Amino acid sequence: MEEHGDCTSGVCPGASTNGETVSIYVPHNHPLLQRKRALPWEALFAVMTRQWRRAGTNTAGRPGLAWDVTLYVPLVVLMLVKPLNARDMESSLAEHGVARVFMGRQDAPRPQMRDHSNVARAYAALGKEGRDESNALILQVAKDGGFADPRLLSSETTAQEWPMGSPNAPSILRGVAQRGGRALAKRNTRGVWGVAAALAQVQTIRRSVKAHHRFAKGKPAKRQVWTRLLTEVGQCVVHTRPMVARLASSRDRVTPSATATRGAMHAVAKRLIPQIVQWITTGVVAQGTIIHAGVTQARAIVRHKAGKQVEFGLPSLLSRLGGGEVFGTLMRGVVDESTMPLQALAGYRELLGTQATPELVVYERGG
Repeated sequence: MEEHGDCTSGVCPGASTNGETVSIYVPHNHPLLQRKRALPWEALFAVMTRQWRRAGTNTAGRPGLAWDVTLYVPLVVLMLVKPLNARDMESSLAEHGVARVFMGRQDAPRPQMRDHSNVARAYAALGKEGRDESNALILQVAKDGGFADPRLLSSETTAQEWPMGSPNAPSILRGVAQRGGRALAKRNTRGVWGVAAALAQVQTIRRSVKAHHRFAKGKPAKRQVWTRLLTEVGQCVVHTRPMVARLASSRDRVTPSATATRGAMHAVAKRLIPQIVQWITTGVVAQGTIIHAGVTQARAIVRHKAGKQVEFGLPSLLSRLGGGEVFGTLMRGVVDESTMPLQALAGYRELLGTQATPELVVYERGG
């Protein structure tokens, strides 16, 4: 995302006619800038570049648009330090002068930044292993520099909710079809049999979703469109599965990424379709329902709270050290609250040493 309107016309090249120049003083001893100077940037660049390369990003100088590690590394580090989600990260970069200085983009009149979707892709491509390794480096510096007090540990299980409305299943299915379609489009110019038919099926799914949103009125009409939509998605999965198996042995550099995306969408559809069928037939949201085709860790979590029956987000165990440093892990399966304090302590020792023990441990639900 390229920022617009951040300079007065005539003062900075290419400035907006409606913009204004604002000078903001950021002290050298600001805590975030102290952290920036203390962080092991060489190690962080090595960790993140290695993980992004494993995820298939273009960090090795291949032809095409290169992955700007000088932008994405401090961006993800800032997400881990704050901590922020992708949308909050986008807002922080647009509005906060200290964040720009931390990123090293304060001198550019029109700094090149990223919107929340690019930020989310960078964070997801880093993977759990990369995030844990980076977070360990950051927390160690925070402890050594006095930013974090390891004597205090407080933890809770929560759903890291997204700033989003209630997701609807037609849009999720459309996301599955579109992501698979974009992966197939990379192969369309290489004469692979069956790609054109699969892309046509993706367009059919998109039209069915549009019909559901715009024209289906009342439960009978929506159920009819639902039945057609689920059938179309199932047919698309069945038709493309043999194609993915054939392409797995190809040596074309485009193929591994396209095949991995298509395979991931098959896995999402395999889990998502039964969840949707349960909701249509019973009216009950399945526990752990997928809510986003691109971020499959996010789930619909049935809470039965007053005014909020279902939460949408990432079920997590989050822990905070004295001073505000946060670390945590995603939860899998059914959460047993009685074991969470011990899991929080185990995560604490993974970061700070096997013999490290806080003086005070607090858990939200009285554990």
